[in-house]
Amino acid sequence: MAFKRSPVGTTILAVFGGVLTLLLPLFASAQVRTEMKLFSDSFISPEFEATQKTNYQFVGAQLKTESFSEDALRMDIAGGVAMGSPLMNYLNIGEFYYQSHQNASETFYIGRKKLLWNELDSRWNLGVWQPVFKWNPLAPEEQGLSGIFWQIDKPLYTFVLFGSPLYIPSQGPSFEIEEGDFAKGNPWFHQPPQSVRIWNEATKMQYRFDQPNTSEIVLQNSYGAKIAFGDPQGFRTQLSYLYGPDNVLAIGYQGSLDISTLKGNVELQPQVFFHSLTGADMTYKINRWKVGVSGLWDRPGKEKIFDEQWSQPLFEDALLVSPFVEWDNGLWAVNLMRLDIFGGEIKEVGENLANTPLTNLYPFQQANQISLMTNLGMGKGQRLIGKLSYTHSDKNDFQLIRINTRYRLSGLWSFFGEAQVLKAGPTSKSNVNDIAQFANNDRMMLGVSYAL
Repeated sequence: MAFKRSPVGTTILAVFGGVLTLLLPLFASAQVRTEMKLFSDSFISPEFEATQKTNYQFVGAQLKTESFSEDALRMDIAGGVAMGSPLMNYLNIGEFYYQSHQNASETFYIGRKKLLWNELDSRWNLGVWQPVFKWNPLAPEEQGLSGIFWQIDKPLYTFVLFGSPLYIPSQGPSFEIEEGDFAKGNPWFHQPPQSVRIWNEATKMQYRFDQPNTSEIVLQNSYGAKIAFGDPQGFRTQLSYLYGPDNVLAIGYQGSLDISTLKGNVELQPQVFFHSLTGADMTYKINRWKVGVSGLWDRPGKEKIFDEQWSQPLFEDALLVSPFVEWDNGLWAVNLMRLDIFGGEIKEVGENLANTPLTNLYPFQQANQISLMTNLGMGKGQRLIGKLSYTHSDKNDFQLIRINTRYRLSGLWSFFGEAQVLKAGPTSKSNVNDIAQFANNDRMMLGVSYAL
């Protein structure tokens, strides 16, 4: 028997599948750029052992509304199929919404839309405010909230109201359970412990995933608001608030010992839990420089969300702070920023299977990052777009280098590539992070695309 995850994937397809089908006739008239991609993803670390394969070939596509378009229907949807490796397939619906302009400054939006709710969350792609696409957890991509938005945009202030009866959490890597074991089909999925010590003996674990109904995940209310005031080219302040489900699902578990086989049986169950967010940003821009500080207060619900027999996480409030400075002349840009998270500890109530909790809200607790970006015209319609970033953490003991490049040969053809190299120390109860588990997943991706 095999069980294929995921409640997240099922949720997304259930919510958007019908909508995409109904609105498909509108795509032909919309100014949508369709890009077909062929690319190869290779894991290059000599210690790589997550899967037997080290190289994956993909056929992909991206539908994105042109930036200059005035179409009411707008989207940014990407997907890929890994040939011979279905667990590596992905669908990323970053945005898909309909907009209605009431007048020059007032707009209604309905659907999934990205907004700058909080500088810290968007710059670090933490997924605290808006969900993230974590098919590759070392390179998360921000997605929009799903619901109804009302926005007033004036020269010196912006006001937004948001409400929704729907919830779509962050997307993680897909996995599969075969005969109680996690299949090694996706190098980005981190498996729970394969064995624990019972009576001083290593005992093999067998898992079962208790997937809730789609409606139990999707039908959750949320609401929020933000106000930003000041000159976007000078001093500007933003305050924001959101109450709704956390973008991470809490994982509860309960286990038993099969005396006849001396194997442990573990049942895993995801549950939605709510939190409230309060954010504040202050920025100052002068000429090519922009400096600022962003803060975020995350207050998860304190009630138990599972029945008493389940081992489950309890979440502590967290204060996140990130100062930043950037310089941009249009061709080159440099960005420096730091992140500190105070609090945010997770305590597991019940029998503990692992040294670290199965649920983690933040990928790390402290980090510094410097990044270099370029957007250079190379003549004859050619352009080089790239980003190089270095992220370092003393507290969480890791160093991560990421490179993204795209070389546009013309308006139709492009070459693109990505690379990630990670050095990380071991995790422990005092060093909980989502980075170290991928220390052997150094990768390089190369591809070509054609715009239809």
